[in-house]
Amino acid sequence: MKRTNCGLKTVILVLGVVFGLCSPVYSQEVEPNNTCPTAQNFGAVVLPFTVDGSLDSTPESPDVDFFRFTGTPGSVVRVDLEGQATGKGTLEDPLLGFFDSACNLIALNDDSGGTLNSRLALTIPADGVFILAATSFPDFDFLGGGVGTYQLTVTRFRAIGSITGRVVDAGTGAPLPGDIEPFAFVQLLRCEDVGCFGVNEQPADTEGRFRFNRDFSGQPLEVGTYQVVAFANQYQQGQTDPFRVGEGEDRDVGDVPLQPFPVQFSDIVPCENLPSEGGQCRYSVRVTNRQDTHLNGKAWSLVQGFGIGSFVDFTNFQVEDDQPLKLKSQESRDVRFKFRVPSEVRDGASICTTVFVGRRPDAFFDTVGTTFLFCISKGITEFSVMTEKKAQQLFQQLGGRTLIPPKGK
Repeated sequence: MKRTNCGLKTVILVLGVVFGLCSPVYSQEVEPNNTCPTAQNFGAVVLPFTVDGSLDSTPESPDVDFFRFTGTPGSVVRVDLEGQATGKGTLEDPLLGFFDSACNLIALNDDSGGTLNSRLALTIPADGVFILAATSFPDFDFLGGGVGTYQLTVTRFRAIGSITGRVVDAGTGAPLPGDIEPFAFVQLLRCEDVGCFGVNEQPADTEGRFRFNRDFSGQPLEVGTYQVVAFANQYQQGQTDPFRVGEGEDRDVGDVPLQPFPVQFSDIVPCENLPSEGGQCRYSVRVTNRQDTHLNGKAWSLVQGFGIGSFVDFTNFQVEDDQPLKLKSQESRDVRFKFRVPSEVRDGASICTTVFVGRRPDAFFDTVGTTFLFCISKGITEFSVMTEKKAQQLFQQLGGRTLIPPKGK
């Protein structure tokens, strides 16, 4: 074991060190530590603390490494398990596990920080004991199977206070609510060397405001660089520049302005409820030219279905009857579409529609507006139209601006 001498600047886990004043303490993984009860015991250590290890699995002898630590109950530490993605080893896809002293799995992480590495922010249990496991995807039972070297690092977790702001119309300054049209929605990104990646998201409140203080997993947000991205129906996406947030800081990013589309969609008329044997879904939407100039364009609609019971369980297509659209400034017109819904669609399926408007001559590539329209779902007796709020929630959960099925590894 190699240790550094930091004198009074070091403290024992989990109080940590004054950041940047102490070099990491290094140690080496020692077998046998292939089960939780036989975890390599480090006890209380100086932070930051790094273990260099390797997984040497064979079909006959799968390998997984366990490490036992003690610290101050209720304190929070960050654990990184790094391999090939950041040059800290050769392990291609690390998987990190957090266990209590009774070897109950409390949390795990596969990919984090925009890479295949793993990271957890964990609260030390009441008895002061926590156990970490290093393995490789997809060993979610922590029985072993990986091959490659890695580094496991435990550091003091430095939490920020919160990140707040408001989503507004760029032209009028009016707040854009998240519970009714235009359903403003906000994503929080964390930016690191490999780029920016999502750590949480939420609809704006009735006054367009948002507040983040935790990530998707419910852990506090860590000191670092963040970016806010905001969306709303019939508005162009808006975002802040990346910004740094310090320990304990409450950061207000102010107003995030969104530009309205040159065309406005209103008076959506979804198709009527259909019998379970299917039928024609006929629907319409009113398009208004908000520009000061004439619009010579085209309107078309996309249909996306998921949970439909096909081999891939998902579909995405354009309805056939796209519409030529000529509008004077401030002029409106209803555009109508239809598609056939077959009876073979599985019960529980959801089918959703969007509309686009583009300017000629290259309308499909010169889009000036788009909006989500409505969703229908198949029940036991009929295809019924979802409530607007439920459909919007579904729309946001499955990708926001474009409905896509959830990604699986």
